[in-house]
Amino acid sequence: MIAHITKRLVDSMKPQDGKRTKVYDDTVTGFGVVAYPTGKKAFFLEYGPRGKQRRMSLGQYGGLTVDAARAMAQAKAAEVVAGNDPLDSREERRKMHTYGEWVSEYLEGVRRRKKQPRHDERYLAPSAEARKHGRKRAAGESKPPAAAVAEQWGKRPLDEITRRDVQAAMESMAARGHTTANRWLASVRACFGAAHRDGVISENPAATIKLFREAPPRARVLTDAEFARVVEAFDALADLHVRAAFLLLLDTGARKSEALNARWEDIDLDGGLWRIPSPKAGRPQVVPLGDATVAWLRDVERLGPWLVPGRDGTKARTDLRRAWDQVREAAAVRDVTIHDLRRTFGLHIARKAGLHIASKLLRHSDIRVTERVYVPLGLDAMREAADDMARERGKVIELQRAKAGRGA
Repeated sequence: MIAHITKRLVDSMKPQDGKRTKVYDDTVTGFGVVAYPTGKKAFFLEYGPRGKQRRMSLGQYGGLTVDAARAMAQAKAAEVVAGNDPLDSREERRKMHTYGEWVSEYLEGVRRRKKQPRHDERYLAPSAEARKHGRKRAAGESKPPAAAVAEQWGKRPLDEITRRDVQAAMESMAARGHTTANRWLASVRACFGAAHRDGVISENPAATIKLFREAPPRARVLTDAEFARVVEAFDALADLHVRAAFLLLLDTGARKSEALNARWEDIDLDGGLWRIPSPKAGRPQVVPLGDATVAWLRDVERLGPWLVPGRDGTKARTDLRRAWDQVREAAAVRDVTIHDLRRTFGLHIARKAGLHIASKLLRHSDIRVTERVYVPLGLDAMREAADDMARERGKVIELQRAKAGRGA
């Protein structure tokens, strides 16, 4: 049947004798609508020479209006006239990676190249990363923005994700802080960049997205009086193994995760060395232990492979929060975080031995990281040194003037 397809006509269409009914449009060749026995109605376009015709589904009635379907049919018919086959284009589209598929492939390469791929996993496939490490969201806890974006983009063809999509995701990510958003963008930009280099997509939609301005790095360090109170509070803790963890934080500037994962087999008390197998930098590193630290550790009872064992002794302790809260309360430093101990250690070393030694002891991958954090903290010492130089310069000038006066 050929007729002018309108909304009224489509609404009135019914299957005949339990079989589908088809109507062709009288204005756009090959454009039609079919009513199925199930009640579903759908638009289609048929094109090509007789005997070799191809049929392309345009969409269901209800989700697609008659006018929209006719416009789509006209556009596809124009492709045919231009010598292109719209069905071939659709089949090529089906071969395109979805975002989720490409992320899985990309992360396989990241795991081969990096010893610490966790940041990329956290931002690109957060749900899988959470399952891998056994983390579950608490009741009522909202889904992290990175997880929401990964879910929204997961089944979309990779080349359909636009710069606008990335910018919108970046804005939603900012709810967790500008630093988090910038780190997410770095991972996503690298992921799309790899797809671009491999010829999977024609351009990187994240390439020109600007980073957010981040707040200056936290600058809290303990004063000498605060440090003394913290040490006194540590000594009052009942658990000797927890005190050992805090000892490493104070005496070596270690990160909390490094102290909690310390194993006795990696601590050489005779040589005064602590080997950290998998630190943040991604490669094993050796930390020197002072004589006082070694002497203190010799008195710690070994209850298994871990310096700070968990309840059953078979696993390492995972948290120091309760003990740290006790220390902060006793030492009256409620605004101090555990990482501030590392910053205090770094500043002390930088003042005593210089930034280069501080960078080595803190095990920063680049001295610029040390400079970014510790140079602003050392401004008073730098100002004092500059004043000393100015005073010395003044003395030299006065001496030269005195000599010139005697010569006259």
